[in-house]
Amino acid sequence: MSLRRSILALIISMMVCCLWSSARAEQPVQDKWWLTPHRLLQTNLREIDATMDTDQYVREAKEFGANIVLFNVGGIVANYPTELEYHWRNTFMNGDLVGETLKKLHKADIKMIGRFDFSKINEKYAAKHPEWLYVSEKGKHVNYNGQVHTCVMGGYQQDYLLDILKEALTKYPLDGVFFNMIGFPQTDYSRVFHGICQCENCKESFKDFCGLDLPKHNGNPQTLRKHQQWKGIQVDRQFGRVRDLIKSIRSDIVICTYTVQHIDLIRKESGAPLGEETWDDVERAQWTLLTTENKQLANTTVHFYQMIFRHSAAAPYLHSRRLWQQMVNGAWLDFYCIGPLQRLEDRAGIGPISDIYGFHAANEKWLLNTESAADVGLVRHDGDDYWGWVQILSENHIPFDLVSFMHSNLKRYRTLIVPESGGVKDEDVRLLDAYVKGGGKLLLSGRIPNTLTCLGRPVLKKTWPLRHSMYVRIRPEDKMELRVDGLKDFDLVHLRGDFHEYEPASGTDQMLRLIHDVMYGPPEKCYYNSVSDIPALLVCEYGNGIAASFPFQIGAMYREWGNLGHPMLAVGTLDNLLKSGRRLKIETSPLVEATHRRDPKGRFEWIALYNHSGRLENSFHPPIPINDIEIILQPLKDVKTVRLLKDKQQLVFSVTKNGQVNVTVPELKQYEVLLFEYE
Repeated sequence: MSLRRSILALIISMMVCCLWSSARAEQPVQDKWWLTPHRLLQTNLREIDATMDTDQYVREAKEFGANIVLFNVGGIVANYPTELEYHWRNTFMNGDLVGETLKKLHKADIKMIGRFDFSKINEKYAAKHPEWLYVSEKGKHVNYNGQVHTCVMGGYQQDYLLDILKEALTKYPLDGVFFNMIGFPQTDYSRVFHGICQCENCKESFKDFCGLDLPKHNGNPQTLRKHQQWKGIQVDRQFGRVRDLIKSIRSDIVICTYTVQHIDLIRKESGAPLGEETWDDVERAQWTLLTTENKQLANTTVHFYQMIFRHSAAAPYLHSRRLWQQMVNGAWLDFYCIGPLQRLEDRAGIGPISDIYGFHAANEKWLLNTESAADVGLVRHDGDDYWGWVQILSENHIPFDLVSFMHSNLKRYRTLIVPESGGVKDEDVRLLDAYVKGGGKLLLSGRIPNTLTCLGRPVLKKTWPLRHSMYVRIRPEDKMELRVDGLKDFDLVHLRGDFHEYEPASGTDQMLRLIHDVMYGPPEKCYYNSVSDIPALLVCEYGNGIAASFPFQIGAMYREWGNLGHPMLAVGTLDNLLKSGRRLKIETSPLVEATHRRDPKGRFEWIALYNHSGRLENSFHPPIPINDIEIILQPLKDVKTVRLLKDKQQLVFSVTKNGQVNVTVPELKQYEVLLFEYE
């Protein structure tokens, strides 16, 4: 069937579907239940798991703490008695696995999201419909262990998947659908690269789109850019059609996958076997929830090391960290393993993971509907300077929000930090000037934008490029202004990377000094003769606020080298030069991560603490308890009680003359939430 005839058939099918759905009794429009964080357990079932004990499956999901499961329904394998000719029924199944399990899950008050994978089809059906299939750049179909790759533009994904979805969703009251392996993959499970699909449907559609022949992966760059645009359009169209069908059947069915458009729940994965960046899950949660309206995030922590070791689990406390960071930033908890819990052969992580699920379930009153209480906004940016600032703030227990010029209300934050600020656009520079003029505290790192007024528009005289050896001098008068005790041991910090020398505007405080005349070589010749007058920190009052700038990437310095002098300069600038007036201060080890959130109705706020001490190289162990964590909070109202949600302990607190609440957490094991209830 040609693509045009396929589209015509699709239109007719959708018209029939619309008539069919209008004849059904209208479904009541429920609240968007998925926007409230849930606890998802994904047990990717194998064919052989059709013989599992479904009573035990439901019981273990309940005991685990899940209130929703992601369950294999159809696509590659149908786990229900499908009546469709080209939908492979599980040969290990007797009866109806989906129907039986769903009934029991709903009775236990657990929802089910049905998992569908239309990226491959059984070789028996593929032989009958080669026009449905992906074609490699060598002109071959890809058969992987009897499953043949299909193409987005073929009839299976264009038409037949709608028949499968319609059958499943009208047969069973599924709470949601999840689509695996979407888009135009170009590799197989062995990571063998097969290139851009060359099927006739793709060729015809691409030709209609731009008048060009379909490229191969090493083709003309301009044509490849066109191909990227075309792919995006096709995926968008496909999910638009899929959403229309699903929502016509029932409006409260949640749609989940790895894209953003036409779905309700965004799917991401944390699957690096040795862990990603320590704060990757913080960023995923915060950034996704900030930039996607009326959607939630289910970022799963993947049980196994890699696809080749699907039955061997990554470290339990790596899973715990990922789940904790998602939870305390307002996203779903999500854990993914192969097979049901009753058949896992590496169960070491189940206890620690289930512990966090149980904690979330027991404390929904405090955890489900909160907003950030952070005073500091960190402008998101790709690169080492940004990640260095994430580390500086985290290690110094300064809760922060990732912010965007497009999506964030900057006025909400007492302080804004802009890593590698030279890349800020002119229209965003105007926002920064207005922010400072209105009383905000702004800290820049790197180049100063040419049009920025709040620092007096200093003139760039010279950029000192990367050299073997440069330093920043910390003079006695600088230490007096920065007021950080640890700086008594630092008269300089090293500098490697571009340093931007500016002619400051009048009225600008000029702090720190560049040391650039440093000999490098044998130890006998490693010294410097002078300290320049070039300032390495500029501070300027503007309107009702203050702006400051390190004309080098101080975050990148710390990320690369870990010298403790750099974060001391950063925190001293935040607290004492900018007078940021943080509401929360925490005295404890840098290995404690802190998150600060509050009730939008003003009834409480809480501080979540996580102990990172268990990591050593590529292994994660139970953390070592950290004692006597001192918390100083300037509350929004009079505090009634302070208690620990994990240890279920009420704490004694004191209130200073200026209204600050002082309290000590006696011991932090793995994690804790310190709850402040208001009168």
